[in-house]
Amino acid sequence: MPDYTFEDIEKYYRDKYDELLKANDTDKAILFNEEECDDIPLGATKMGGLPDLPPDAEYPVRGEFISGGKTIPASGLPLVCQINCGEIAPYLPDYSSLPKKGMVYIFWEGGDPHYYKKKYGVSTMKAYYWGGDTSCLVRTPASENTELNKETRVTFSTFEESYIGYDEGDIEAILDDFENESSGFDVDYTETETYKLLDSLKDESGCVSSQTKLYGFKAGLVSQDEDGENPFLQLNVHQGALWYAYIWIAPLDGGWKIEETDGWKELRTGVDYDAD
Repeated sequence: MPDYTFEDIEKYYRDKYDELLKANDTDKAILFNEEECDDIPLGATKMGGLPDLPPDAEYPVRGEFISGGKTIPASGLPLVCQINCGEIAPYLPDYSSLPKKGMVYIFWEGGDPHYYKKKYGVSTMKAYYWGGDTSCLVRTPASENTELNKETRVTFSTFEESYIGYDEGDIEAILDDFENESSGFDVDYTETETYKLLDSLKDESGCVSSQTKLYGFKAGLVSQDEDGENPFLQLNVHQGALWYAYIWIAPLDGGWKIEETDGWKELRTGVDYDAD
């Protein structure tokens, strides 16, 4: 008979569980809490619908192109979101690239913007910053063939989320060790709290908040070295095979910080996806 008890084994693997949790990174994420409203104020943060643009700004358009011998007519780009920087400023972490005033707009038709730009020479994603007086904004109509996204009012809340920095193989190995160590005892180890805790980690590998949010970690099953920079905006898409989209914006002239200005500036954009 071994000179240790099953309780000793449980404690050993419970400590392993705690060590894994302590190894995780954490980050501050800003949740986009969406609510359907009939009358969203001009200049408020929102998802979808028509944008509130400065009077002299033109509605962003994806140009006409030819695909498979068929002409695809020009179309207004659907608004993904407009973010009132003053509304979100109290929630921003110190490293945020956003200004503390003005508006940020992200438009996207879907698909890979890099592909459409390279193959057809058209832009399917555009982003802008307006740093002027938000009281002069105008709800701007789009072309008739623009497929608008559902409009929702957005409020914000913050939370600290964890990035699980190990993969499922690590947990499988620990579970196998736990089973082997437990084989000399007359217990159903699969019913123990320790086993259930370890087993639950398999479902959390890389999975964090799946809501639409600013900053934080990607919700998809990605490893630490694949995560790279934290996503600027994570969209919970859930359309067909596409589950999450990670949209990035930055100044056109390089760097990541968007400087405050009183004018209208186009921004650099990028997007990555998770699909099943």
